[in-house]
Amino acid sequence: IIWRWKVMKKLIIAATLAALAMTSAAMAAPLRDPQPGDLKANANYGFDQKEGGRSAKSRLTGGDVTYVLNNRWDIQYVNNYTKGDNPNKINENYLVGNYRFTPYLSAFAGGSYVKTETYNTTKSYGYQVGLKGQLPLAARWQGFASVGVGDDVNTYEVGVGYDITPNWDAHIKYRSSSVDVDNYDDDVKGWQVGMGYKF
Repeated sequence: IIWRWKVMKKLIIAATLAALAMTSAAMAAPLRDPQPGDLKANANYGFDQKEGGRSAKSRLTGGDVTYVLNNRWDIQYVNNYTKGDNPNKINENYLVGNYRFTPYLSAFAGGSYVKTETYNTTKSYGYQVGLKGQLPLAARWQGFASVGVGDDVNTYEVGVGYDITPNWDAHIKYRSSSVDVDNYDDDVKGWQVGMGYKF
């Protein structure tokens, strides 16, 4: 048990440093100054997408919805859908709880559901844990980043968001997923632009 704790401690420290490094470099824009009861939705459009080593279609690629429970916790649903130029389709879904350590760093953990449609269809249920960071860059600009590790999918993303109004924002990000399920073992990645609205 002590050995496992030491290994987990090193992994947590390494993941924290990776998230902070990505955040300081500059991600759908997270809530700024989250308050209990806030609800925010982001929608993303993917371009210059890759599915494995092949091109993927530029299209609506999903988004996320976040609900703030209290000063430390929120719950989030995330969807990312990639459709290759070949018939391959990879649909990633996550339901996670986020815990904010500081206004700039949070950890998340939850369940994943991945559906891959290639030569046959596979559905896989799993988990993902990770870290998220955000950093104000200017009055209306913020950088954001996340890294997630799971049994089916490992992900990372990095981007920048701009507050258009107190409720509307726009963002651009680069996202990569390494998907490994029964009939599919490849990467889906590319650029996404999107809009967010806080209700």
